[in-house]
Amino acid sequence: MSLELIYFKACPFAQRTLIALAGLGLDFTKTLINPKQKPEWMFEVSPSGQVPLLKVAGQSVLFDSSVICEYLNDTAKGKLLSADPLQRAQQRSLVEFAGECQMAFGGLIAAADEEKFNQVKASLLKKLNWLEGQVDAAGPLFAGGEMTMVDVAFAPLFLRMEHMQKVAVLFSADDLPKISRWNGAVLGQKAVAESIEGDFAPIFKMVVASRGKDGFIHKRMS
Repeated sequence: MSLELIYFKACPFAQRTLIALAGLGLDFTKTLINPKQKPEWMFEVSPSGQVPLLKVAGQSVLFDSSVICEYLNDTAKGKLLSADPLQRAQQRSLVEFAGECQMAFGGLIAAADEEKFNQVKASLLKKLNWLEGQVDAAGPLFAGGEMTMVDVAFAPLFLRMEHMQKVAVLFSADDLPKISRWNGAVLGQKAVAESIEGDFAPIFKMVVASRGKDGFIHKRMS
C-alpha cells in the first residue's frame, strides 16, 4: 500500500504526521506544497484546503492530522495509542488539547505588542500548568519510556517553543520542571529529529515574518 504525504514544511500539524510515519517505520513519499500557491485539487479533496493530506494507494485521501496519525497507527498495528478504550480516549483528548495549545502559541507570534503578547502568554501558561500535572513524574516521555500519540502531538509545539524561548522567555525549567524534561526527551527522539528536515531556525523566522509582521516577536527577531 503506497502512502503519499502532502504538506507544508512549516505546518506543525503536518509535522505530527511526519513523526508518526517515521516512528511507525512506514515507507512513504512526500509532496511539498507552497501554501501561497495551493493547487485547486487540494480544495477538491479537503474542505479547508489545508495540510496535511495523506493519499492512500494513489486514490483515497485523508485530511486532519489526528485522523491521519490514528489511521497510520492502526494500519501499522502500532502502540502510539493504547488498546484500552478508556486510555485511548484519554490520549485522544490530550491530542486535541495539544492542538489548542498550538493555536494559543500561534497567538504569540501574531501579537502586535508586548501587552497582547503577555495576555496570550498567560493563557498558554494556564494550559501548560494544567498539563504539567498530567506528565509522568518518572518520564522521560509523557507516559513513561515509550512514545505515544500524546508525544507526537506535542512535539511540534515543543520545537516552536524552543525557538521562541530564544527571543522571549515563556517559562523556566523551575516553573514547569516536568514539561521541561519531557520537552527535551521528545525533541531527542529520532522520529522527531527526522521530521525537522534541516535547520528549523529559518523556517520559524519565516513563519514569524509571515504571520506576525511588525509584531512584538517579529521586531525582537529583526
